[in-house]
Amino acid sequence: MILSSEQIQLYKKNGYIIIDNFFDQKELTNFKDAVIKIIHLSLVKASKDHHIKINPNDLVGKELHEGITALEQVDHKFISDIYDTICFTPQFLRITSKDEISQCINQLTGHDLDSPTYIDQSKCRIDQPLDPYKIKVPWHQETVYYVPGSDFVQTWAPLIVDATVANGTIEICPGSHGEIAKQSYHEGEDDYYKYVVDDDVIKKYNPISVEMKLGQLLIFNSTLIHRSGNNQSNQTRYSLVGINHNISNENFIPPRFIVKNRDEIMNDYYNSLHLSDKDN
Repeated sequence: MILSSEQIQLYKKNGYIIIDNFFDQKELTNFKDAVIKIIHLSLVKASKDHHIKINPNDLVGKELHEGITALEQVDHKFISDIYDTICFTPQFLRITSKDEISQCINQLTGHDLDSPTYIDQSKCRIDQPLDPYKIKVPWHQETVYYVPGSDFVQTWAPLIVDATVANGTIEICPGSHGEIAKQSYHEGEDDYYKYVVDDDVIKKYNPISVEMKLGQLLIFNSTLIHRSGNNQSNQTRYSLVGINHNISNENFIPPRFIVKNRDEIMNDYYNSLHLSDKDN
């Protein structure tokens, strides 16, 4: 995919661009069907607990909204498991790993068209109406949450329904990518985003809610100030959030997963597999 000089200049000026018709109907439909099946399986799993009053048959065709809401009302763990499952399905990976994403990013950042990028933290956000956990990401710049000097670009897109103000689409501060903004540190054990951009900084810009149609892709600079909106609709919003790193950057380090108490977990699991041996 080749971008126009106008698109590249807009990105440099505003810190973001929106590309129309980036994802095709087949990609989005395949993804939607996969999510429906994942939620249905979770409903079936929940229904096997006699303490939980859920009938999966009553929610056929309603999985994406009523179904996932029913699971939230039972136990948020079901939502967490769905969230962690979706991002590793072939249907999602085919969306987030499209060559055209890297091609566009390379053109916007001045690298060779086919230079490989490292895909990091590509997820499908699940934002439910009036989320009981109120997981709203505050105004922030992603760059402060990575290895100092990291060079990456972010992506965002609606995946199942259009992104609107009503369902809490992403909000950005156009042109704010030219500086590392003044930020306040927020202490809190459960707060991932501890550095929050100060209100007086936000006032310098004209924040906008980026309403998007299915198929569109938002690409934005890692220093662009942004946050998630509030979903005040009656539908769950599913959206792509992605990060592509420039691996030629001298500060690039591939993230590594660290499992806490790995040896203990492995030892307990091994012993559990050989209980019959010990009994003999």
